[in-house]
Amino acid sequence: MTLRVVITGGGAIGPFGAGVGALVEAVATGRTATQRPGRGCAARLRDGVDAGPIRANVWRRLDRCSRMAVAAAREALEDARLRAPAGVPVARDQAAPALVFGTMSSGVETLRAFLATTFAEGPEGASPMLFPFTVPNSPASQCSILLGLRGPNLTISEMEASGLAAIATAAGLVRAGVCDVALAGGADEWVGEYDRAWARLRLTHRGDPAAFPGPFGRGRRGFVPGEGAYFVVVESLEGAARRGAPAWAEVAGEAMTHAPGPAHGWPAEPGAMADAIGLALSQARLRPEEIGYVAAAANGSRVLDAVEARALRQAFGRAARRVPVTSVKGAVGESGSASACAAVVAAGSIRDGFVPPVAGLLDPDPDLDLNLVLGEARRGPVRSVLIDALGTGGSCAAVVLSRADS
Repeated sequence: MTLRVVITGGGAIGPFGAGVGALVEAVATGRTATQRPGRGCAARLRDGVDAGPIRANVWRRLDRCSRMAVAAAREALEDARLRAPAGVPVARDQAAPALVFGTMSSGVETLRAFLATTFAEGPEGASPMLFPFTVPNSPASQCSILLGLRGPNLTISEMEASGLAAIATAAGLVRAGVCDVALAGGADEWVGEYDRAWARLRLTHRGDPAAFPGPFGRGRRGFVPGEGAYFVVVESLEGAARRGAPAWAEVAGEAMTHAPGPAHGWPAEPGAMADAIGLALSQARLRPEEIGYVAAAANGSRVLDAVEARALRQAFGRAARRVPVTSVKGAVGESGSASACAAVVAAGSIRDGFVPPVAGLLDPDPDLDLNLVLGEARRGPVRSVLIDALGTGGSCAAVVLSRADS
């Protein structure tokens, strides 16, 4: 018998502040967090990250990305009723949660600082306290150390698809019986070196933040970088019922594929992305017309938005013109964790009953031929959501969430 996998908790910290409630309210009302940190624009955290009950001397040692990850992971665990007080390991008689972490930037800023000091002052000048945080899996390790997670610990880097790939992987682990419970999502911080590289490659929106046309916009020229940490707790439906933990949504299907493409851009052909969508729908046993809305990967790139529209038309057929399509990236920007943000919002939309709009989108590109959600949220029951992600280099991921009582 195949296990049914459900989401029982969520956590978020990002440009709209800390907490899933703040994130969902902002996305549902069509707000955007885009601002100007320098010559370009980005969606960045406006405040610091609260340590909560973690001791100050421990918190000071963490790099910024690890702080975001720990804060969001702690909220998700507490929301799923899996947490003892922060800093106290999960009780030995509880399931040992696994952690699957997705990122495209963790460790980069710390590595830059470590190497800059090493080159300027020699090895003796570099702080040994920085070194453990120069690797991408550092936030996942710190989450396990500080939150008492004793299950499998994995870090996935699939560029912009990283967060959703982590959730798909975690759901697969629970479905296969490898672990009972898994914490999954991602975290990324804004990195100046990345921002300058993207600008040289002409991948980002460099004008006035107020002029960003949003994902799927007619005048789009590139994405707005974002940062944040977003997690969900996934576990078997039976396990959640035993614990008395209410389910936000069921992870009804997940799939990952790859489309060989340019190292610094998105593939131009939609086949692999359409395949991932089709596989996830097949596992969920849903027809395209049964999907309540699509949480798209679109970010304002001319290439990505266009290839995704083609992939949806290929996978959905005639239903592509009827199923509502949206994207959170007009609100929170683009990052490896933004696809995990889309999953958190999607689970919340099934639980609360709304379809979020594409923030900032006023003039949709008619050539894309999609049923785009504009303005504010469409209120009403949502029975299922398809979330898809496409990373530069060609990584594709798709996850279908459904109501747990379906």
